Amino acid sequence: MVKKLKNTLITTSVFYLIIGIFMLLFPVVVSDFICYLVGFMFLFFGVAGIVMYAKTEVKTPYSSSTLVLAIILGAFGIYIFLNPKAFASFIPLVVGIFLLADAVSKLSMALDLKKQEYINWWHMLITSFIILVLGLILVFNPFEVITVTIRIIGAILMIDALSNIFTIYSYSKVIVK
Repeated sequence: MVKKLKNTLITTSVFYLIIGIFMLLFPVVVSDFICYLVGFMFLFFGVAGIVMYAKTEVKTPYSSSTLVLAIILGAFGIYIFLNPKAFASFIPLVVGIFLLADAVSKLSMALDLKKQEYINWWHMLITSFIILVLGLILVFNPFEVITVTIRIIGAILMIDALSNIFTIYSYSKVIVK
């Protein structure tokens, strides 16, 4: 189980680090890519729903409501394609919520390290509070300029990756004990 946790944290850290670097270097590309990807997904589900409705021989109230939902999804997909910057403003909020959850997890790990009597448990505690503050900033003040926000998210993901590496190191010390 410990080996699985270690491998998962290493994989996650490498992924966060790569994504973070890419977000720092190419924020506009990342913003546009995310918006167009989400827009495509909504459009795809909308078109698929309309096609499914057209192929349905027996029309029911359920299939009619499915058609309405499909039309709304398709319209939202088109809206995102036409207005990617408006949709991009939601990205910081979503990442901020993710980081808040991650900070709570790291806080739990810090307390676990303290119970294990690991001397430097407080490093994880500080890291969890830093991630918590950064997550709160993204949730409550998602900035006006999306490229700055994406760069900040990239830097935060890199910090989170480094804290995961510290977690691996800390738990390795406790287990060796």
